Amino acid sequence: MSRLDRAFLLLVALPALIFAAGGIFVAHSSRAALGSDLDGHMAGRAAEYLRQERRSMQARLHDSRDWLAESRGDLGIERFSFYEDTLRVGTLPLDSMPVPLRAAAEQSEAMLAAAQRGQTVLDFVKIDGRPVWLAYVPLPDKLAVLLLTPDRRLARHFHQRTGYELAAYYDDALVPPTVGDWPHELPSALHESLIGFDRTVSTELAGFEVAAAPLKDFDEWDVIGTAIVRRGPGAPALPIAPLLPMAAMIVAVALTVIGVWRAASGRSRRSHRMGWGFARALTPPVLAAAWLAATDAQISARATDTLLELSGAAVSAIDDPLTLPTDQLAALAGVDVAVQRGSSVIASSVDLPERTLTGLEATTGRLRSGRLRVAYRALDMPAGRRLVLLHAPLEDSRKSALLWLAGLYALLAAGVLVFASLASVAERGLELREAITAWSFIAPSLALLLVFSAAPLLFAFYLSFHGWNLLEPAKPFVGVQHYVELASDGLFWNAAKNTAIYSLYVPATMVIALAVAILLNRRIKGVAILRAIFFLPYVTSFVAISIVWQWLYDPDFGLLNWGLGLMGLGPIPWLNSPATALLALIIMAVWIHIGFQMVIFLAGLQSIPNEFYEAAMIDGAGPWRRFWKITLPLLRPTTFFVLVTSIIGSFQVFTFVYVMTEGGPLHATDVIVYHIYQNAWQFLRMGYASAMSWALFAVIFVVTLLQFRLLGRRMAPS
Repeated sequence: MSRLDRAFLLLVALPALIFAAGGIFVAHSSRAALGSDLDGHMAGRAAEYLRQERRSMQARLHDSRDWLAESRGDLGIERFSFYEDTLRVGTLPLDSMPVPLRAAAEQSEAMLAAAQRGQTVLDFVKIDGRPVWLAYVPLPDKLAVLLLTPDRRLARHFHQRTGYELAAYYDDALVPPTVGDWPHELPSALHESLIGFDRTVSTELAGFEVAAAPLKDFDEWDVIGTAIVRRGPGAPALPIAPLLPMAAMIVAVALTVIGVWRAASGRSRRSHRMGWGFARALTPPVLAAAWLAATDAQISARATDTLLELSGAAVSAIDDPLTLPTDQLAALAGVDVAVQRGSSVIASSVDLPERTLTGLEATTGRLRSGRLRVAYRALDMPAGRRLVLLHAPLEDSRKSALLWLAGLYALLAAGVLVFASLASVAERGLELREAITAWSFIAPSLALLLVFSAAPLLFAFYLSFHGWNLLEPAKPFVGVQHYVELASDGLFWNAAKNTAIYSLYVPATMVIALAVAILLNRRIKGVAILRAIFFLPYVTSFVAISIVWQWLYDPDFGLLNWGLGLMGLGPIPWLNSPATALLALIIMAVWIHIGFQMVIFLAGLQSIPNEFYEAAMIDGAGPWRRFWKITLPLLRPTTFFVLVTSIIGSFQVFTFVYVMTEGGPLHATDVIVYHIYQNAWQFLRMGYASAMSWALFAVIFVVTLLQFRLLGRRMAPS
């Protein structure tokens, strides 16, 4: 096998190998990533569980304040003291140490102030060096300050229901009791990193992967502690990694190498070998990737069911969850909830049509609500009631990873095509080294084009299939729903109509620009200054031009209406009337783009040899005949270039509309790009805006393709 054959084998097999290895890595790491997400979800549920336990204890203390001495054992009170103002007037048990009025904790001052306003307050503080519950219970003539032992049922109950081991830390000290072996103090580095965070985080503690969530003080303001969970033996099983697609990826690598080896070492012609080798290299990884993507949907569904199962377990850890307000119940579950009795919805934390929740026969499943697809889990409750947990199906991170992986694969495959073309060039007798050098010079610009153009284009395509709102954490997959919505969106079609009408400035501008170019294609004094004057509007800031023309169009003080008034014509509401607003933009666009098109036409005119005109003049052809028979035919490539680029630019107009009219009046100047901007940055519908962007891309592509097909040959020089 020759050196070129071996190089071709390497470069063809390399994209498939990298893609297969990347697919295996993504599939293998997905389980760990998903486990981290679920652990973080349960850390948030644990923090809410502790918060709800505090509310419950606080309510029991408030209800039992007249019988504190009798209820001391039931409430878990170690000891308490009575205070009148700052004077202690009693302690129970009598032989115990009195509970101080103010604990050595920053929030105890705020707690005391709240109690003096008549509020029963309960929170963690440190007394005698250990974290305990401290409660202030206002009585008719005095204040009871109570010290309570943390409930021994708390962590055990949570563990039995969810399978997660729970530990709570006040500051950096462990609050006993807990389930499992936990450090008595958080390591100083970890404690410092967790201070002030207001979200769940994944970290490592005592050799275990754990998830931590902040614990807030009694008024839900400052972070005073940390709820930490880790997966125990009874935790729900996570979805397994897709072993069969991973095996398929490995087989794909083998098939790729074998296929390319046979193609490169065969006896047929090299072009035939390269074509078949490329096809054999691409086909197995593509098929394996399709299998992996299909398996991904199943794993995402299983992950959603697991999350709802964990949320249901967290809810069931409360003795009677339906006694809680719906918003508290939803916070405890970490998902939206609805309570049913029969087929009626009696309470809900989310605004859903009642018919959406009727007829839920299965315990788990999927239902549709408008444009969204919702996963649910139904839990039977006493008294014929049913608690329905609702959550958008999880979008596993592998979808994005597979998208970028496919982009990398396409980039490497393009590299293979480049190499195949270089090999073909080398076979035709050209120097391969020169071609490689040329591509090396192009590589930086090509890389920038791929990073800043191709990558955002692919990301917008991904967004177009998702309900992507910047203010909502859920990014549900909606399929082709955005494209279906476009078909019935009257405002979008109105914007498309306005864009098409606006593009009519192109032929008008081309006629004027060609006339100006012919007039300025002469050696006369000051011609360079005239050319610069015509070209100046195109290189001036479009925002500045828009502001100036907005003043020119002003119905009261504008220069245009002032001139019309001198001629006895009434003022025209250029930008304030739906009948004239788009026309005003077209007039301004003609004025701006004449200079650019003039420069292109000038270049085309100056490339026409003078011998043609001299021969025509000898034959007696006049100026008009010379224009039709020489100038216009030889300008066809230039005319075609100006037409295509100007049409593309007219479909992308934005600045003039944004500055001067904002799509008005009455959507008369609402063009496609401005409509996309509104949906993306005003209505925050990024997914829908991306779908419109791709629709615009399709329109521009089709229009350009038709121009090439219908006008390309006709515009070619004869």
